[in-house]
Amino acid sequence: MPNTLNTLLVDQYQRSLGDVSEVVVIDYSGLNSEKMAEFRTELRKARLTMEVVKNRIAINALKERGLKALLESDRAPDMFKGPTAFLYGAEGAVDAAKFATKWLKGNVKTITVKGGQMGNDVLSADGVQQVSTLPGKKELLGKMAGGFLAMPQKVAATFQTGYLQVLWAFAALEEKLE
Repeated sequence: MPNTLNTLLVDQYQRSLGDVSEVVVIDYSGLNSEKMAEFRTELRKARLTMEVVKNRIAINALKERGLKALLESDRAPDMFKGPTAFLYGAEGAVDAAKFATKWLKGNVKTITVKGGQMGNDVLSADGVQQVSTLPGKKELLGKMAGGFLAMPQKVAATFQTGYLQVLWAFAALEEKLE
């Protein structure tokens, strides 16, 4: 029979991580208390959450939830070994991956990226690095809006070019008739 603490942890993981399907899994063992406070402050600024998990309890709690693909992958034994934390929130795995890689550039050997999950795709540490180079949701929406706004401008320019060609033809005809 599981003890009360483990039962409470299972409930907490199911509530906080149950609907999450995009995470970056890290090993935070290189963070001392000062760096951990700085890390969490930067996480809050980026609108991300870090959930430190007990490996075995997290595996049992999240088997039928959003992280099912991560737990069933062949990378799971490596990801759930040692100190483990999930980074999630903001606009998804891309933002969490960008944050982790940016943090590692300024703070070498403080965290180790173990992998992650993006939708139903399980990512290796290299996959998380590659995802961090993708544009975020806001950037993609901005590009789409720019594309939509450019369309009427292109149509107007095309009509204007057509009218100018007709005017030049009339001007040439006028010169010829004079």
